[in-house]
Amino acid sequence: MLTKEKQTQKFYWLKYETSAIQTMIQHSPGIDQFVFCYLFPETDQPAKPLKLIAYGYMASSNQYSSYFDHLEVYNNNALSLSGPIMMSNNIISLTNILSLINTPDVNGDKPDYLVFIPNVNRGNVFYSIKSFKRVDIGDVELFREINANPIFTNPSPPATISDF
Repeated sequence: MLTKEKQTQKFYWLKYETSAIQTMIQHSPGIDQFVFCYLFPETDQPAKPLKLIAYGYMASSNQYSSYFDHLEVYNNNALSLSGPIMMSNNIISLTNILSLINTPDVNGDKPDYLVFIPNVNRGNVFYSIKSFKRVDIGDVELFREINANPIFTNPSPPATISDF
């Protein structure tokens, strides 16, 4: 009996520079949320890296910014998933992004970049977010307060991750 090979898709860890986030905010007056949509770039790489593009969303005018960023693959770390999975836009509030980039860790350090780490819940792909700082010996993860809630993207607005 022949067995069918399951198709899989790699969802890479993605890096978003703090400086790029600040530029996005400057180019998106009235931004309320960051919206992340999937991009399948033209590539000759056999891994076919699926990436994210970030846009600003301004609720007061119901518009997306014309300015956008490409998140880059981080250290080739990836989560391989087979279906069924839903790849909807992911959002995160401006408040949560600002908290991630402006709140110092216990040593007073702020991140140089964020890393978006893919996960899946009830078939919905979403991302947890970690903060990193560049140092002489290599990049180090910055840890938030022990009691701080983890910050995730929301994979299916208007539902929330807690609804899953």
